[in-house]
Amino acid sequence: MSAAADRRGGDRRNGILAVALLVLAIAAIIVIPMVLNENSRPVILALDPPIGDPGGSLRIIGRNFGSERGDGRIEFDDAPPTVSSYLMWSDTLIEVRVPLYAESNLVRVLADGRRSNPRMFMSSARLPRRPSGVGSTIIGPTIDSLSVDQGSIGSVLVVKGLNFSANRDNSSVQFSWQSAAASFASQEDTTNRGTVAPSENDGEYVFWSDKEIRMIVPDGAVSGSVAVSTDRGVSPARYFQVGESPGTKAYTDKRTYALNSFVTISRVQSSGPNSLHLWIPFPAVSASQRGVKVLGRSYEPLVAEYRGLSVYRLSDLTTGKLVTVSQDHLVQVYAVETEIKEEKIKAPPNPAPPLYAIYTAASPFVPADSPIIRSFAAKATGKEKNPYRMAKLLYGALMAAVRYAPAARSTTIVDALGSGSADAWDIALLYTALLRVSGVPARPVAGVVVDDTRRAWNHVWVEFYLYGFGWVPVDAVLASGGVVQDFQPVFEDRSRYFGNMDARHIAFSAGAVRVDPLNPDGRTVRADRRYSMQTISEEASGLLDSYTSFWSDVEVTGVY
Repeated sequence: MSAAADRRGGDRRNGILAVALLVLAIAAIIVIPMVLNENSRPVILALDPPIGDPGGSLRIIGRNFGSERGDGRIEFDDAPPTVSSYLMWSDTLIEVRVPLYAESNLVRVLADGRRSNPRMFMSSARLPRRPSGVGSTIIGPTIDSLSVDQGSIGSVLVVKGLNFSANRDNSSVQFSWQSAAASFASQEDTTNRGTVAPSENDGEYVFWSDKEIRMIVPDGAVSGSVAVSTDRGVSPARYFQVGESPGTKAYTDKRTYALNSFVTISRVQSSGPNSLHLWIPFPAVSASQRGVKVLGRSYEPLVAEYRGLSVYRLSDLTTGKLVTVSQDHLVQVYAVETEIKEEKIKAPPNPAPPLYAIYTAASPFVPADSPIIRSFAAKATGKEKNPYRMAKLLYGALMAAVRYAPAARSTTIVDALGSGSADAWDIALLYTALLRVSGVPARPVAGVVVDDTRRAWNHVWVEFYLYGFGWVPVDAVLASGGVVQDFQPVFEDRSRYFGNMDARHIAFSAGAVRVDPLNPDGRTVRADRRYSMQTISEEASGLLDSYTSFWSDVEVTGVY
């Protein structure tokens, strides 16, 4: 090889080496500061104690906090404590007084403009206590373990322990719940903090035994305590973190309503022993409707609570008898405000929560198996698979095809779809059917809306379910610009009624309530377009030849 060739080969090698050194230099310029920056980021290793009292001292152990606080701070769910709350600050240890508003919070350290990893702190003030006083020596329920310490709405949680009782009966598992006002309320203000339990009607209690409970994390649950409540007391709580949500849900604008309703039976004709059963609804219990209490009844019910209904039995009515069954209730109603990130919605696991089977099935009110409904839904959704986007597409297609007409009446909701006009009752059932046939769990919600004069008007709306998020409210009539009697919508932007709900909607039934006849010879009555959706309202048996019933509208006797 010639000397010139050797020189050219050496030049190429030198050029490659120079390029490699340049690349390494650039990488060092970029990567080294990133590594140094990451290594200098504050890191929380532990909280001492992880469960403590508001106003008490909290030690945060970690590194890279800085030798002095300077502009550094602690955040409890993004809210910093007051300056006087800081007791000590060093590079590896911070001591701070826990704010009085702290309940279940993610704690972070901000130092030199960088934010640490989060650690969870829970207030002991929110943990259920063992019963004391008379009967406190009875061994109550005890939780030994949770199958997981974190999960999403709709996920499965298994609780193991002792003394849960062989059958559930009136026992429950209580998850932490709070309104949007909880961060600003005192610890004694229990109206903005509380608990929420899985729903039996939604199939959220999967298995119950004396030593094991398997359930679905319910809508409205937040990070905090989980406890088992039985007739023998409430267990010590375990901490459970609720996360992986595709959005946020806030409960705001609490209103407390006193409500009255009654049924009058008159013009009785009877020729012997007889009975008349009445299934009278009361306000539904949910994450947004709480504190339901009985204020008074004119008769004691045969069954006080059956799927949201009180069952009354009137025995041996005589000819000409006049009877009025009245009941008064108190209920706290919260507005629901949601923010949903469509791209973060996930499909449910396999198997899906039981409510997917319950609320995607056809029912006496919801013909989700109709070929006409199926064809309409398929055309509206196309190839879309995201359940939230499908819900919006179905809503848009339905309101384009069906005009809201309060006086419209159709034999079936399929007829209503074909006629192009429907009242609120049929629109809600149509939307529910379209969602169900598309695989999105949905249910009609019957109740009332309360106007500015405290007049309650019968109304129906819809909720659909998103795994990891819970129930999403939709008032299709109001969202599309419709008018419900004298009710003035709270939201100026009517489109907000897709995904949000004001505190003037009071639900009496979430989903159609299935009622089975009590007597083989019972003659049943189903009344539609009232403030509750149920398969039976009245059942007469025996020698009750005829009678007249009058069901009142809901009367608002107080707003607080």
